[in-house]
Amino acid sequence: MNQEFIRILAEINTHLTELEHKNMERDYPIFWERIHAISCAQIGRMLAEIRQVDPNQAALACALHDCGRWVSGRQENHAPQGEDFVRRFLETLNLSPDVRQMIVKAVINHSRKEEVGTSLEELVKDADILDCYWYGDSITKEFHVKRLQKLLADLKLK
Repeated sequence: MNQEFIRILAEINTHLTELEHKNMERDYPIFWERIHAISCAQIGRMLAEIRQVDPNQAALACALHDCGRWVSGRQENHAPQGEDFVRRFLETLNLSPDVRQMIVKAVINHSRKEEVGTSLEELVKDADILDCYWYGDSITKEFHVKRLQKLLADLKLK
């Protein structure tokens, strides 16, 4: 087991616990944010193995991708709203500036599922859509449906 990644997940959980104690209205409960972050990290690690992307970078980007919603409480425009949080969080880790910037880009662009981005951005988008689908979310936006169908076919799941 990757002890460093477990430490990072524990740190993410600490941030979510702090946010949980703030009395703010949320579109999604912190409980869901925890589950989704961890599930996406694991899906991201799996997709990274298939796509020859660094699995630790993929897991980290996937775990952090909704941090804008964590801090704002809102789904609307949450991807770009995560930029400040993710930059500060990544500064605490031993990562190169290039890797930090790749992860920031993946976080702030993950909601642009109709666009094609870097390998890491695409991986985060796919992990997000797949996790939501597996938890029973209704995938209805045309470009989300197309992405999900392609992903399921590529993984030979449908």
